[in-house]
Amino acid sequence: MKNDKIRFLVLLIPVLYMAYGIFLAIDFGIRAELINVILNGTILGACSIFIIWKATLRNTIDVIWLATFILYLFILHHLVTYISAGDILRSTYTGGFHIQQEMVNLVPFTTIENTVHQTLPTMPTIIQLLGNVLLLAPLTFFLLYFQITKRIGMTLLVALVVSTGIELIQFLQTTIITGFSGITLPENRSTDIDDIILNTLSGLLGILAALCIPSVRKRKK
Repeated sequence: MKNDKIRFLVLLIPVLYMAYGIFLAIDFGIRAELINVILNGTILGACSIFIIWKATLRNTIDVIWLATFILYLFILHHLVTYISAGDILRSTYTGGFHIQQEMVNLVPFTTIENTVHQTLPTMPTIIQLLGNVLLLAPLTFFLLYFQITKRIGMTLLVALVVSTGIELIQFLQTTIITGFSGITLPENRSTDIDDIILNTLSGLLGILAALCIPSVRKRKK
C-alpha cells in the first residue's frame, strides 16, 4: 500500500483513550480510576502497537478495518479482562484469600448442558451463551485478514490460548477480591471450561468467515 505510514494514525485510538480517561479521573479526583486507566491503557496501547506494526495492509480501506480491529480489542478487554488495580489499592485488605468454588467449573459441557436443558432459559443466560460463541470470531478473522497469523492451525491455537488466558485472569480476579473488602466484579464473572470450548469454537467461526474472502482463501492455498 502506498504511504504505508498512514496505518499509524490508528494509534490515535489508544492515545485518545488514555488521554480522555486520565482527564476524567483527574477532573473527578478519582485516584483509583486514574490507576485503572493508566494500567489498562498501557496494556491496550502495547497490543495496538504490535497489531498495527504486524498488519499487512493492501489499500486505504484496510486502515479503517485496522481501526475496527483495534476498537474490538478495546471492547473485548473491557468486557472480560479489565484490571481494576486501582480499586484494589483503595480497598481494605482483610486476608483469607480463597477460591470461590461456586464460580469455577472444570467439567466440560456441564454449563452448556445445563443451559440447553433449562425449561425456560433466561435472556442473560442466552446472551452469555451466544456471546461466548461469537466472542473471538473477530479476533481470528482479523488475524488472518491482516496476515498477522498465516496458518489456520496457528490462528485457532491463538484463539485457544487467548480464551484460556481470559479464564485464568477471571479466576485470579475472583480469587483476589476475596482478600479485600468493598470490591465487586461484573455479574457472570466466573471461570468455566465451557467458555474455553465455546470461545475456541468462536475462533473457528472467525476463521471460516475469513476464508470466505477470496484474497484470504487464495493465500491459504
